[in-house]
Amino acid sequence: MSLTTKNVSFNRHEKTEELIKHHDWKFKLIQEESPLFIPKCAYVPKGYSELHIGFFPSEVKKGKDIYTEFTSIDLEPEDPKRTLHMWRYNPHYEEEYSKTEMTATGQFRYLVPVSELIKIDPEVKAEQQTLFPDFDEIMDPDTDAPLSQITIRDLAAIMLMKPVSNKKWLNDLVIKNDKAPWE
Repeated sequence: MSLTTKNVSFNRHEKTEELIKHHDWKFKLIQEESPLFIPKCAYVPKGYSELHIGFFPSEVKKGKDIYTEFTSIDLEPEDPKRTLHMWRYNPHYEEEYSKTEMTATGQFRYLVPVSELIKIDPEVKAEQQTLFPDFDEIMDPDTDAPLSQITIRDLAAIMLMKPVSNKKWLNDLVIKNDKAPWE
């Protein structure tokens, strides 16, 4: 993923409109009438080992799910498949996401791991995408998960009701039900 700029003079608003127009049919299929769409660069921040995207506080404070496509800094699509992703709004973003260093202008971004994003696949029913998108890849969906497959991180996610597991479906479940059943 590229962070260098090739085209110094371009209109960000127009380019964003072009990008969202490409995904209009997907939004119609998933019945999303007014999506918050913000194209983002995916990169590995210094000191991390996986891809992240950065959201400005003004973007997450809107309290909405954010749809994105991976682009260069010039807003050129970087994924040949033009995959649409969704970040499900997390009301605990302030405590749960790392922040970039503050710039000279006082701006920073919240770093969101790409692994937390949900791929929007119009071929799959919307309810299957939002519940447990990687469940089938982890285990046989016709049986319950064996207790031997639970990790300490999974247990922490369940007990603390925080999306800290490496299993996306478990994190989604925790986010969706942000109160412990015993509360």
